[in-house]
Amino acid sequence: MGHIMIFGLLFGIAFGFCVQRAGFCVAAGLGEFFAGKGKRILKLLLIVIIITSTGFLASSYINPSLGLKTIGQIRGLGFFNIVSGLLFGAGIILSGGCILGTLRQIGEGNLVFLITLISFIPGMAIVVYGIDPLIEKSYFITDQNGTVLKNMLLPDLLGVPAIWIVLVMNILLLIWFVSLFRKTARK
Repeated sequence: MGHIMIFGLLFGIAFGFCVQRAGFCVAAGLGEFFAGKGKRILKLLLIVIIITSTGFLASSYINPSLGLKTIGQIRGLGFFNIVSGLLFGAGIILSGGCILGTLRQIGEGNLVFLITLISFIPGMAIVVYGIDPLIEKSYFITDQNGTVLKNMLLPDLLGVPAIWIVLVMNILLLIWFVSLFRKTARK
């Protein structure tokens, strides 16, 4: 257990250093991309997705008891997705960034973001203890036979092993990543 904590501490320090040096904020980066202002954060985000998807897949093979899912849960489509997307977007606009960007700003000494960080706590509590239980009772998907499925994973839905989904996804993300660099080099 001590080795994992030491590794976690060292990883956290290295990760924080990289995030700070890159000026990484997912919300701001996607905002820049959709506003046509730049693709720097989008490139970093693609790298993060490739690394994390590969890491989650590997963790399920290395130690299945870690409880990490290889691919995210699919909860269905509909009204809850629209409402949650609007609330999430409004929260990012009001707070001025994502949680990672908020932590980076605090680490850089911007104490205004301390208010944002403190406001995340009741917000997350409302989601975990209020909204999630309501969704669990009323939000589900069914398979082709009409059987209710609570924890559907993408490999189950597609009938394809997780390793193939991660491989294809990472190849497509790498192609997108390379095309972003080519477009930048042409300018």
